[in-house]
Amino acid sequence: MSAHFDPRTSRIVQSRPLANDQAKWIGLRAIEWVDPSGKTPVAIIAMIKRPSKEPHILLVSQFRPPVGACVVELPAGLIDAGETDQSGAQRAALRELAEETGYGAQSGQVSVRQTSAVMFNDPGMSGANMKLCTIDIALSDDAPEPLAHPDEGEYIEKHLVPLTSLAAHLNDFAAQGYAIDARLMHLATGLALGLAKPW
Repeated sequence: MSAHFDPRTSRIVQSRPLANDQAKWIGLRAIEWVDPSGKTPVAIIAMIKRPSKEPHILLVSQFRPPVGACVVELPAGLIDAGETDQSGAQRAALRELAEETGYGAQSGQVSVRQTSAVMFNDPGMSGANMKLCTIDIALSDDAPEPLAHPDEGEYIEKHLVPLTSLAAHLNDFAAQGYAIDARLMHLATGLALGLAKPW
């Protein structure tokens, strides 16, 4: 996160209809085919492990204008052209993780556990999709927190949360006024069910 800005102070100041010729990023269109040069995003499950602590999962939060709130979510970014195979997706995940959070090869021993195939975020509403990359980062107990290097205009907070209490922490974030990415809560609920006693 920038040293001078708190993303939770972001807010929507006005909402009005936008003419098609004014829309920079979004508009309603009839699509006849998909542009094959489109980029696929990659989301990252980053597991931070120190010898004397239980594993923590690395989360980020940033203001999302469509929601009108700061959203707690997994770190994520775009896979660049030429990174279409699994190793390319892994390079993109490591690059985006380092930019958004500072965690990467410079901060500890990094290993990529797995990378998913392309998955769809909300298939009932859009074709938005992403891959999911799981990364383990081993740090010594005395290793300092790394510094993030976000792109200009990105105001991202990072949060380290114990993996075994992820769902409870997400509920705490919601009570503080954060919005929660549904996919992250799905992950947390699955973990909680897996850790619970048999039904």
